[in-house]
Amino acid sequence: MDSAHDVPAPGTACLASCTPPRCGMSLIIYTCLDMRRSSRRQIPSPARLVPHLVPHIWQRVAFWSFIAILACATGTISVAHPAATALTVTALVSCGAWLNNREKTRLQALAAARNGESICGFARSFDLRSTDPLVVRAVYEQLQEELLSYQKSFPVRAPDRLEEELGLDGDDLDMSVAPAIARRSGRSLEGAQSNPHYGRVMTASDLVYFFNCQSEAPPQPTAFH
Repeated sequence: MDSAHDVPAPGTACLASCTPPRCGMSLIIYTCLDMRRSSRRQIPSPARLVPHLVPHIWQRVAFWSFIAILACATGTISVAHPAATALTVTALVSCGAWLNNREKTRLQALAAARNGESICGFARSFDLRSTDPLVVRAVYEQLQEELLSYQKSFPVRAPDRLEEELGLDGDDLDMSVAPAIARRSGRSLEGAQSNPHYGRVMTASDLVYFFNCQSEAPPQPTAFH
C-alpha cells in the first residue's frame, strides 16, 4: 500500500490484486471506486465496431424485403392450407428452441471447463499501467451480462472470440454491448472511426483495447449545474 489510506473498498480487492507491482495501488483503487461516474456520462449513438461483420444497408433492405414477401406468402398459404402451415410453424419454433438449447449447453460446458476462473485472470491479460482497470471491469461484466441467459457469471477470457465462442454478432456489439460498456466505463463512442481498433474488434481483449483508446464522455449536465 502507498499509505495507510490506500485501503481497498469491498469489491475492488480482486481487480486490485491482479495489478502489476509497479502500478500505483492508490490509482487503481481510485479508478475502480470511480465507476459511479459512468452513470453521469452522456452516451451518443452507437458506432460500428465491426463493420465487416455488419451487413451492408442494401443487404439489410434485401433481407427485410424477403421477410415481408415470405410473410405475405405464408399468410396466403395459411388460408388455403391451414394444417400444413400450422405444422410448418411448429417445426420452425421447435428448431429454434433446439438451437437455443444447444447453444446454452455449449456455453455451459465451456464455463464448466473454466471453473474457478474470475475477473482476476481476465485482468492479468492486460498491462494495467497503460490500460484503464475500469474499462477492463466494464468489458468483463458486460459480456457476463450478455451471456446471463445461458450461464450465470460466465468466466470470460481475453482471447474469447465474440462471435464464434461467445455467440455475439455485429448487431449485438453495436446496439447492445458497446453502449452498455460505454456507460459502465464512462467512455464516449464519438470519434470511433478514428480509433485504431475500429473494425478490428473480434475478441474480448479487442473490446478492452477499443474502449481504452476512446476518450472519456463529457459530464452530463445536471439540475445543479
